[in-house]
Amino acid sequence: MNLLNKTLIALTLPVWASCGHQKIEAIKSEPVTKVTVQEINAEDRPEVLHYSGTIEADNTQSLTFSVMGRVTGVYVLEGQQVHQGQLLATIETQDYANALQIAKAAEDQATDNFTRLQVLYAKGSLPERDYIAARSALLQAQANTNVAGKKLADTKLYAPFSGIISAKLIDKGATVAPGIPAFTILKTDQVYAKAPITESDISKLTIGKEVMVIIPVLNDSVKGKVTIINPQADNTSRTYNVKVRLNNGSKKLMPGMITEMLVYTGSKQQDIVIPAASIVRDADNLTYVYVATPQHKAIRRRITPSSVTADNEVVVQAGLQQGDKLIVDGQTRLEDGSSIQF
Repeated sequence: MNLLNKTLIALTLPVWASCGHQKIEAIKSEPVTKVTVQEINAEDRPEVLHYSGTIEADNTQSLTFSVMGRVTGVYVLEGQQVHQGQLLATIETQDYANALQIAKAAEDQATDNFTRLQVLYAKGSLPERDYIAARSALLQAQANTNVAGKKLADTKLYAPFSGIISAKLIDKGATVAPGIPAFTILKTDQVYAKAPITESDISKLTIGKEVMVIIPVLNDSVKGKVTIINPQADNTSRTYNVKVRLNNGSKKLMPGMITEMLVYTGSKQQDIVIPAASIVRDADNLTYVYVATPQHKAIRRRITPSSVTADNEVVVQAGLQQGDKLIVDGQTRLEDGSSIQF
């Protein structure tokens, strides 16, 4: 080794020593967060199916006038509760009243004619053919009177059942025609909680199965039973619509409200349950927890919660497995990869 090489080595050694010393100091100065961990154990719990659904009316009807005319009165508003037989709207009656008067006059004339001819027929002074013609004319006149009377009655539109007016499609002065919707009415004394059930779960449901229906907006829940299971799957989602009938005497349950349906199948399943306090949410509202590794590092783990128990614990559908060491205290001070002590 020549003198130049010896000199270079002598100059380089202090630099290497200095770099190594800095790395050691950096490792020593890395913060270590003290945490509490809990080993995950799956628990045998009753199987509960969770589905999001909506409230829909027991019956929805589009109401129309049976005759044409100009609207002379509208007596209800959208959102108004109405009772069966309540008058909703009217159209002008003059033409129909005149038609009824003409029909009655023709009926009176046919009645008088038939009465006189009947006397003659009883005495044998009238051919049977003339008697039958007079009787037919009377029946036709009576039918015309009935038709005219019904048309006059149809100028008034009544509620077919008690419910809520969800749409008012006419106004005073407008012209309506048969078949053109005037109102939409919802029957809500009983309602349905409707939810799409997956293909894998539909076999676990039967008519009469008890269901707990939670209505978050009302902070309330109500029990019901499976009433309808649609046997035809949706072609796109491959789900089956299931309906649970609910009594709604209080009128609090409104069509369109979001619900959560809990179905207790009667079977057991292994669930992973964790304390709700161990869950962290980020700025994007993503749900995750921290899991401790054997190397004393905190690893961020995304989870999918499925429900909350009465003890404020969260049932985890995906993201954790038995044997994981869940950090249950100190997790709010951690980042992915943080050094920890437990």
